[in-house]
Amino acid sequence: MSFGFRAAWGCIIAMTAMTASAQVVIDHRWSNTDAQSMIGLPMGSHKTIVDKHGNLKWSQWSLKRKPLDTPIGFSSQMDGELAIEAFAGTEAFAMKSQELYRGRYPFIESKLATGSLELDDLAFAVDPDAKSGEIPTASSGAKGLDVVRLKLTNDGSETAEVELKLSGRERNLPGHVVNRVLENGAGEDVALVTETDGASVRSEDHGLTLALRVTLSAHATKTLSVEVPYEWPAARNAELSQADSALLLQQAVAQWDGLWARATKIDLPQRELSDFYYSSLAYVLILTEYDAHGDLWTLDGPAVYRQYWGRGEYFQARALEAGGFLRPARESVEHAFHIIQDDGEWDGPPTSGWPAWDNAGGNVAAAWDYYLFTRDKQWLAAAYPFMLRASEWIRDHREESTLEGVSGVPEGARPIRRMIASRCRTEPEPALQPGEKPYWYGLLPWSYGDSGLPEGHSFSHNFLAAYGERVTEEAARTLGHANDAAWLAKEYDAYTAAIHESVQRAVTLEKEGSPYLPAMPTYPEGAYSQTFLAVYPTQLYSPNDQLVTGLIARMEREEKQGLPTNVAWAGPAGVWAGESMNIAETYLLRGDKNKAVNMLVAALNHSSTTKVWKEEILVDVTLPRACETPHSKRSNMEGTGDMPEAWANANLVLFLRDMLVNERDGALHLLVGLPSDWVPEGKAVSIEDAPVTTGGTVSMSAERVSEKQWKVSINPHGVPRAVVVHVPLAAGQTVHAVRVDGRSVTSSAEPALTLTGPSVVEVEVE
Repeated sequence: MSFGFRAAWGCIIAMTAMTASAQVVIDHRWSNTDAQSMIGLPMGSHKTIVDKHGNLKWSQWSLKRKPLDTPIGFSSQMDGELAIEAFAGTEAFAMKSQELYRGRYPFIESKLATGSLELDDLAFAVDPDAKSGEIPTASSGAKGLDVVRLKLTNDGSETAEVELKLSGRERNLPGHVVNRVLENGAGEDVALVTETDGASVRSEDHGLTLALRVTLSAHATKTLSVEVPYEWPAARNAELSQADSALLLQQAVAQWDGLWARATKIDLPQRELSDFYYSSLAYVLILTEYDAHGDLWTLDGPAVYRQYWGRGEYFQARALEAGGFLRPARESVEHAFHIIQDDGEWDGPPTSGWPAWDNAGGNVAAAWDYYLFTRDKQWLAAAYPFMLRASEWIRDHREESTLEGVSGVPEGARPIRRMIASRCRTEPEPALQPGEKPYWYGLLPWSYGDSGLPEGHSFSHNFLAAYGERVTEEAARTLGHANDAAWLAKEYDAYTAAIHESVQRAVTLEKEGSPYLPAMPTYPEGAYSQTFLAVYPTQLYSPNDQLVTGLIARMEREEKQGLPTNVAWAGPAGVWAGESMNIAETYLLRGDKNKAVNMLVAALNHSSTTKVWKEEILVDVTLPRACETPHSKRSNMEGTGDMPEAWANANLVLFLRDMLVNERDGALHLLVGLPSDWVPEGKAVSIEDAPVTTGGTVSMSAERVSEKQWKVSINPHGVPRAVVVHVPLAAGQTVHAVRVDGRSVTSSAEPALTLTGPSVVEVEVE
């Protein structure tokens, strides 16, 4: 039932019933067994992996020192390592749990034990010179370091001896014990013991192990501290901060509190869900990095994927924007302007140069999104030439696929196939009748497949590329470039017509079930994670299109552990939790809140206890893989790709935000994905200072006053807005009364009223 009203401004109130469990159970039951975590500074050059044993690993191949010709995975060799081992006699301490500090700070707290002895190993990164809430810049010159606070506790009734052994290397050189320091042969620090709390310190294993022996009285606790300064010569150790670990931890906490204070604030009654949001924002910020030229890259991971992909840029930059971090988002988009080729080609990742055409659409869309969030027309004018050049390249290179099989085309004019370093499988090429056009006629030329698709002509590349042309047309109209807007509109119509025709031809090759949106023109059954780009964000297909419905039906038949399979490299053998949250956006757009929320919860339960995800997780290795690659030949519940995966944390930020506030057809939809049982009686959910693509920010709170009453407060922050409020009803509930600012509202034949004023409004629903 919808209600319209005339007040200071107007909105639709939509009532959505849902059945759901009363609080979300997050037990990480499907986390990968080879999980690892990460600490680091936002926009810093140092990302430190913390493995499941509590050891620290890092790579010296930061973007500032990477070779000119760098393959994917250039950072995956961990040149630096600090092993931390604890023993009681000959008994090694065993890992009991690994979580984030206070549930949300990007510090890894590992708890180990043996008998009555416990070790709380807390690893965190801190810049002792940074101010709270300060967003670093390329020139900030931070003296960052990692700190490991080692808190030992004896819960027994007798005195006990504990031995801690530290060993490590940096830049592939072993660490040598010099007093209380491990330093490599080049004189650089691997680690410094800065607090001993009475422990004896000695050198073992030919000077390669720094051993600390601690005597613990009954029921006593002692704290030791180890620092890992970033790329620091031991001769300058006196210049390092002299603060103890307690003060450094206090500074690190204050720095993240200050950053989050500048962010979009989301408060859910279940604290763990809010913690997932804030920690995910932190991970996205940590997985950015300045290169030697001062450009900020958004990265997909700390090791294998310490790279930049334009299609990932779209979602990661959007997560930063939705999270309130507009400056880093802008800088990451501007980095893309510096890597476009002279002819407008935007492939990726840039250090490998693989022809992946979805990067062009991702970069253009990221630029347009930044404008939508900021309404900075001057910035858009500076970005427009790059958007236009990319759209021109897309227009010009679509011609290549129209020349295949045409008689009389000279050798030099035929489409090319660029060198790609890896292979998945061969794209099928069905025989054509005389005069019949190729299945990919009018699409972009042959390119890298990725995500388990054969190299060839994937639809996802074309969905994003066409979307890039569409938003460039919108930019042209916004800036008054009428001639550009005219040809872009004509080109977009021609391109999308070619896509739709190719899709319809691909459907005839499908072998099972109802017709579904295909992954590729001649391989429709290919991995389909990226196929949903046709709905979100490109809107090339309606979320309720019968081909989308068919794809969802196929996907649901193949689900395992609550998530779709056949989404990327692992094929039917694995799931991709991070991408599943992106797929769930289509369920939100379809109005299927149950399925959207269930997929979110399943994704949360595939995360590590430190709130990060591996790219894919193998769930049934008896099934075939999309590609037979070395990283796909693993055991059940082992992961592939990198970890943390930035897409996953970015998509979590976006999905939680979109459950509460999202934009559709120029209106703001509030609470569209919120289950009623997520908010117990007397509790409220809120979002504050949320940037929206309709301009400015909006705040909203929804309180469940009682089982049968909701109170929603909306603050448009002075900007006239059209709003749709989706008040979540429990199963079987119907609406008895609606009041807006204390005045009763009856149902109206007018389905929506346009916002005519910028005032705060309160809606009560019984």
